[in-house]
Amino acid sequence: YRTVALVVQRELIARRKAALIITAVLVTVAVGMITLLAAVGDGGGPARLRPDEADELLGFIGVIVMFMAILMTGQVLLLGVAEEKSSRVAEVVLGAMRPRWLLLGKVISIGLIGLFEVLLTGALVLLVGSNLDTIELPAATGAAIAIVVLWFLLGFSFYATVYAAAGALVARHQNAANAAGPINIVVMIGYFIGVISAQEIGSNIVLRIASLTPPLAPTTMPLRMIQGTAEVWEIAVSIFLIVVTAYLMILVAERVYSGGLLMSGKTRIREAFRNAVR
Repeated sequence: YRTVALVVQRELIARRKAALIITAVLVTVAVGMITLLAAVGDGGGPARLRPDEADELLGFIGVIVMFMAILMTGQVLLLGVAEEKSSRVAEVVLGAMRPRWLLLGKVISIGLIGLFEVLLTGALVLLVGSNLDTIELPAATGAAIAIVVLWFLLGFSFYATVYAAAGALVARHQNAANAAGPINIVVMIGYFIGVISAQEIGSNIVLRIASLTPPLAPTTMPLRMIQGTAEVWEIAVSIFLIVVTAYLMILVAERVYSGGLLMSGKTRIREAFRNAVR
């Protein structure tokens, strides 16, 4: 635990600038949407929402914020791993600790940053929305934010190790964007399914299937849960599947991460597995 805590502390200090930038972007987007909604209300006044509409709006904004948080924090994690590999710092660090603890510390630190960003953005959305007479409190309950936070944690747990493993395979940190491309596409598919299907959630079979698919569930199931169209068994199955899949991804990503970090240049997944540190 002490080793992991040291890694977390080091990463939080090293990534504070990137965290501030990401937080500023998320807050600007979310608060801007609430402000715009208030400005274009009926008759030129604020668009006061019913309780169910307020929760739906929070869920919709929450999915956008969660999508951006996973995407941006994941790429920060990937870039950090790629930089350590190209500078050979990882060789020194892995001489003092097991790769599992190094990976865990990185994931926890970036996850804490992402969680802080989501909570701060949600609090500011509620504050600005209530002051602009857009969202009536407590009509917009904390349940919507709780659902978004839950699925951010599940989604980040799934994607974080994948981003870290991808960073360990690149030749230089300048190539990190190429490695992140396929992962970003998967995240974006779930996001677009959620956004496009937001107005017809109840009868949308594509959204229903996506909400039960682990890579797509973090940006689709929250909308169904907030609007009350997801059955209890569907929620349970979706959470179970993403937890199990995240655990399996951690096992795979740990080997790819430990093997890729110690190899110079671009590394294939098979080579990383073969050279993984036990």
